[in-house]
Parts: sequence; structure tokens; C-alpha cells
Amino acid sequence: MNIQRLKHRRVAVALPAKDEEDRLPACLAALDVAAGRFGGSVAIVAVANNCTDRTVACLRSTRLRHAVLHWSAVSLLGEHRHAGWARRLALDAAADHLIATTDVLMSTDADTEVAPDWLIRSLWHIHTGGADAVAGRALTRRTERAALGTDAMRRLNMLGRYYTALDWLRADREPPSDDIWPRHYYEGGASIALTLDLYRRIGGAPTPPVAEDRALFDAVRRAGGRVRHPVDVRVFTSGRTEGRAPGGMADAFAQWIAQGEDEPLHETYAFPAALTPAQARSEDRLSFRTLGGAIDRAGAMIRARQSAPTPQIEPILLPPLLDHDAEIGPKRKPQFLDRGIAGLGVICVAEPVDEQQMPT
Repeated sequence: MNIQRLKHRRVAVALPAKDEEDRLPACLAALDVAAGRFGGSVAIVAVANNCTDRTVACLRSTRLRHAVLHWSAVSLLGEHRHAGWARRLALDAAADHLIATTDVLMSTDADTEVAPDWLIRSLWHIHTGGADAVAGRALTRRTERAALGTDAMRRLNMLGRYYTALDWLRADREPPSDDIWPRHYYEGGASIALTLDLYRRIGGAPTPPVAEDRALFDAVRRAGGRVRHPVDVRVFTSGRTEGRAPGGMADAFAQWIAQGEDEPLHETYAFPAALTPAQARSEDRLSFRTLGGAIDRAGAMIRARQSAPTPQIEPILLPPLLDHDAEIGPKRKPQFLDRGIAGLGVICVAEPVDEQQMPT
């Protein structure tokens, strides 16, 4: 699908940041590369909140080639000092840079590097694929997982394999919809996209202190918006265990790494309760000791149920990088565990990936 007709859409990327001087430069650089690949109007709107490091200095000194950077610094007070209000302020500020109802409002995290085609693919799914909102897939890099230690990497990879299997089993039992396989079930602040019209209709982003990203997508669905979870919209986020938002991904990582083999896992349930986690009971929770068996059982169920080939993802034509690189798109049908292990509920864990790569 040629992307030239997408370029008349304005894009604004909301970027909340708190004490991110170490990771923010790479985040902004990745966004600028994505803006260059897109070729249209892109504003990056960063809101630094309650920072005590050099985050503001980093924003002040940054010069981008393709996107326009706007930033502000705020101090959230008392009960409003949390991720919900931080993202709401960033999204509201970014929305002010959009005009048409079909312009696209996006958001990512300051410890995250978007893939070079993040903007292009998100817009394609909205303006050509029929979605009103897009929840992208978050991955962690092998090098960051390895830095956590051998046992930690083993645990995170096990969780990734299990949640990938659950993605397949959930999609297999769901009725046909616009959110077709291959898809994932992750909904996080690392990769959000929706039309300006839809953002206005839901009254702006919800502001719970925890899980504000999931609350936003829930609001989209209540408003009748169609949410896509495509596997080709990717970002690479940090694997740190000391985060900025209580109850966030870093806390989950720290808990998974430190807990005992027999301790119940956070939001990780045995089959079939895992397919409807909202209805799961505490006794359905797995531990690392029982997780291996659950992975084997889920894999056996998938092999027994597979009866049709995986559908092809429609290729997207991207601007050429070289004279002979006229278009980039999948040249074969994507397979079930290709390139990444999708969906940890909180975060996705990739197979060994050390660099951002365009699909081939």
C-alpha cells in the first residue's frame, strides 16, 4: 500500500518524561528517524514532569532534522503526581498541534525507541486498515534482558513464550473481527495511536494513577472505536527494574525476577482461566515452577488446533532507502513465532533482537 496519500495527515506524538536524561536522547533520535521515513508533518510534544535530573536540559539542547520538538516542564502536585496525569497533560498538549479530525495523536514513553516505520504503519492501520486506534507491540532487547542475569532472562523468556501461546489461543476462539490474526493483546503507553476526533469524543485521556494506558483503550471501545493490535507496529522499550511509575512495567520485571519459584505470578494464569483473565481466581495463578508445564500444554493445544495457514499481512510500500529499495514488505507469510514473542500482559519479550530492523 503506497503511503504517499497518508502524508497530508498531521501527526503529534505525546511524550511524558520524568528523570529520563539517560534514555531520552535515544528516544528522540528514534522518533526523528521515524518522522523522516514518514515524510509528513510530525510534532513531538514532550512534557517533563517533576524532574530532578537533566531531562529539561536535554530537551532544551535537542535539535531534530525531520520532526518539530515542542516541550514544557511542569510540577504535578499531591494526588495528581502520577503516570495518569503525566500522560494526560502530554496528550492534551500534543492534541493542540493537530487540526483536522482525521489527524493522528500518538504517544510513547521516554525510555522507549520506536521502530523506523512506527509512524507509517500506525497511520496505515488507521487511514487504510479501518482502525480508529492502534495499540502497538512493545519489545525488549536481548542485550537488556541479558544484563539482568541468566536466570532473569530465562524467566522473562518463559513468560514471553507462554503469553505468545495465549495470544494464539485467544485469537483462535474469538469470533471474526476487524482485529485479525496475526495480532497481539498488549495495550501500553509505549505505543498508542488514535484519531484526534476519537480523542475529543472520549473527553481526553483517563487519569488513573496506574494503568492509564489500558484505561484509554477501554474508553475508546466504550465510544465505539475500533482498536487494532497489529504485530508490525513495534517499539523497543527498556528492561529496567527501577521505573518511574509505581505499578508499571519495571515493578513487574523486578517482582518476576526476585520472587521464589513457588510464588504466584502477577496476572499469569493457567489455561483455560488465562483466556479470560478478568474472571480468573487466585488459585488459577501459575508459578515459575508450574509455568514450564503450562507452556508445553498450550503448545500442544496450538498444534492440535492449527488447521489453516496464517493469513498474510498486506504489504506496505515504504519510501526507498536506496535506489534498488523501491518497496519493503513481507515476502512470505509471517509465522506464529516470527521475530518476537508477543504479549506479556505488561510487556512483550522479543527473540534475540539487538537492533531495529525493517521487515523483509
